[in-house]
Amino acid sequence: MTIEKSQEMRLFSPTGERLYLTAQERKCFLTALNEEERENRIFCKVLYYTGCRPSEALELTPRRILIDSKDIVFRSLKKRKIDGKGRMKQPEFRTVPVPENLIDIFDLVFDVRRLQRRQERLNKPFWSMSRPTAYRLVKRVMSRANIKGKQATGKGLRHAFGISMLAGPKPLPIHILAQLMGHSSTKTTEIYQQVIGEEKRKLVLDAWED
Repeated sequence: MTIEKSQEMRLFSPTGERLYLTAQERKCFLTALNEEERENRIFCKVLYYTGCRPSEALELTPRRILIDSKDIVFRSLKKRKIDGKGRMKQPEFRTVPVPENLIDIFDLVFDVRRLQRRQERLNKPFWSMSRPTAYRLVKRVMSRANIKGKQATGKGLRHAFGISMLAGPKPLPIHILAQLMGHSSTKTTEIYQQVIGEEKRKLVLDAWED
């Protein structure tokens, strides 16, 4: 089993606790982050709209914001750095489409268009906070949103993104979602389909009780 699978495939703790946010919790998170400072709000919105890992968001620079196409470019982390022949692999990147207003917010707060036009600080990260600080930021917003439990983490938000992309009226093809999330194999991504099945079953059972 690869490192990616051992970490990504678990959507429940060993004691059965949920490790992903529900659709309602996800909405509450988006509302609760509005009380944060603007730079922190953007960081949280990146997690919400892209399903990236917090460490991937911390690497973002002006060069990675594609204004015209409304995409954000992430370096995919937690993939094997050595190929089957023991050679170092080149870094892997992926693009994730985002709402136009998120691109506009990046530009307003970080002056991305000007930096790109002048070719200035293109490789300087937007955020200087450490991974532990980013973790505390997410936990703080979760607490404000009254989201409690093992799902109240950046990984819980990432899992929620994956589920939401498959649960809508027009679910994404599984191979497209795998690309967006930086999964090496669609086998990793397919776990989200199982969760959707369980969520549907719960809705049916709840309806029977009425």
